[in-house]
Amino acid sequence: MKLATAFMLTAVLGAFAIDAAAQSVSPADREGLARIAEETAAKGLPSAPLTNKIQEGIAKGRDARQIEQVVRQMAAQLEAADQLLRELDPAAAGPGRDGSITLLAESLGSGVSPNDIRELRRQTQAADKPAVSGEAIASAAKGLSYIRDAKLPVSDGTGVVAAAVRQGFRSHEVLDLGREIKRRERDFVAGRSTLSEVRDAITRGERPEQIFRDSRPERVERPAATRPARPERPARPARPERPEKPEAPQRPERPERPTARP
Repeated sequence: MKLATAFMLTAVLGAFAIDAAAQSVSPADREGLARIAEETAAKGLPSAPLTNKIQEGIAKGRDARQIEQVVRQMAAQLEAADQLLRELDPAAAGPGRDGSITLLAESLGSGVSPNDIRELRRQTQAADKPAVSGEAIASAAKGLSYIRDAKLPVSDGTGVVAAAVRQGFRSHEVLDLGREIKRRERDFVAGRSTLSEVRDAITRGERPEQIFRDSRPERVERPAATRPARPERPARPARPERPEKPEAPQRPERPERPTARP
């Protein structure tokens, strides 16, 4: 166990092997930050989000204390997400479990509360269908976090995301749905679009590409490149006709010589 821990710590430190002269975090501080990720991994939690955040902070020249504060907060969110996933889907296991914990932790970090996620699960679960997987709930929670980031009501967003899960949206489709609503934040805030319209469209069976038909900006037709017209060349003056050569005067015929007499 100690050997595995030492190997993990070495691997984590190797990810931060950046030119020390170009950064503000000392080797000792980097080792301390790496130990936070190592301790999180020892609890059976995904540590990649922490190592990525540490490396990002170092690359941006952040102070070691600032990085530590953020990383410890993320570690706490991962623990909370793990407990929540055990509650929502006790059978969750395998590689998909780490992804679900990461999405749930990111959702919690965005301000989605555990009760919001529990309500989301309640609304997604249909009485006549199997239990919704933890992976689906985690994706739905992340989709809801995008809607919350758009400053739209979480209760209405829960209805939209829950309808998508009930209609069989795949995890990436639920995430795309949340991102698209976030991208159209101004339309929703201004009332040009509403979450209830999106929810009703999903209930009718429409997919994301149908709901947001104009999600891709229309191509602007560029005028064809035209070369400036060349100025017309002035017509060449007609060449004067060559005067006809006068006909050579005809020589007068010579008189015939008289014939000699015999």
